[in-house]
Amino acid sequence: MAADLLQRFHPQIEKFVDAVLSNEGFGVCGELPKVVDPKTSVSHPCAAIRACDRFKVLIPYAGRKLKWEVIFSQTQPDFPPDFIFGSQDLEFVPDIRELKSLENWDANDPQSLLKLIKELIGQYKEYQRKQVEHMPRINFEYTTLEADSKYPDFEVHVMKGQQASDIVVNFMIKLPVDLSDVPPYMIKECPGEDMACLFVSYASMNGDNVTPTLLLSPRVERAFGGSSSLRIPHWGGVHGCLLEYLPLIQELFEAKVEQVCQAYQKRREYVAAFLSAFGSSILEYDAEGFMKLSLLFQVQGFFCIVHIELDRNFPQEAPAFYIQSIYHEKNNQPYEKLETGYPYSPRWSGDEMAERARSFLMETIPAFKESSLHNAKF
Repeated sequence: MAADLLQRFHPQIEKFVDAVLSNEGFGVCGELPKVVDPKTSVSHPCAAIRACDRFKVLIPYAGRKLKWEVIFSQTQPDFPPDFIFGSQDLEFVPDIRELKSLENWDANDPQSLLKLIKELIGQYKEYQRKQVEHMPRINFEYTTLEADSKYPDFEVHVMKGQQASDIVVNFMIKLPVDLSDVPPYMIKECPGEDMACLFVSYASMNGDNVTPTLLLSPRVERAFGGSSSLRIPHWGGVHGCLLEYLPLIQELFEAKVEQVCQAYQKRREYVAAFLSAFGSSILEYDAEGFMKLSLLFQVQGFFCIVHIELDRNFPQEAPAFYIQSIYHEKNNQPYEKLETGYPYSPRWSGDEMAERARSFLMETIPAFKESSLHNAKF
């Protein structure tokens, strides 16, 4: 898709667009920009000619997309572009004296446009800072956050409506997250950055209408067992502030990592106990995540397989026991039954869980044998 887009641009402009699309990302969340609406300044371009010399670039910033129009001239492709910053940013007037990439524009350097955009974003960030200087509550949040070294990467954005009172201020704050203790198997298939951001939206300037939202990279979400497993704290109302709320999120992260690690250790202990107690009966087991194991049982001359599946929240969630006949089938599948009503306590050691499971299975398998004879077929 990107290749098709680039083919529409004038050959001497294409390289600038390609560099923008190929960069590592913008903003505290490292999102990739997009290029849309390529157009040409030529009145009647030939269909065979690559004529596009202007476009809009969507730049991730503080939870929204800045839509800036970039205007080159294919009659003078060595000249730097003009910018139109959109209806939301009519008051944003960059100081061209501070734009070194514009002053030293190099038409032979594919990175020239990217460098210029980054300098403009730097000035835009300062423009947004000045916007909140006249909002006492929001300025307090900004200045205290800026003075705190724990959260150096953040952006603020002021969105103004038609009425003077229609103002929404958004903060996007990058949070430190440490997954070094998380079992490697959980995140090995999910490369990328360990990234978490807190998006906080102020719909009123006195702090009585604040909505926090947690954004996680796929790798962090995978480590935490999915975004639904994280319930972020409630905002502290009109008296809440960012520097009181952010440590609560950090505590949530640390508690979640500890929970994930403890659950992994408990599952490993559980499987090790079964390997010790049923060594010759073990058919297979998950030696990486310790999420399941299978055993071959013989009771009163009847053979069956017991599949044990563990939940990520083990030991709080009891394992599931599936007893499967090796003789019978139902609906063209091996006949099996899920057993849930067995004695269980998350406080037991792995050895006690294994011994309790042995006693339960010895009592249950004869009944399963009769059930398989009546409900299945050979």
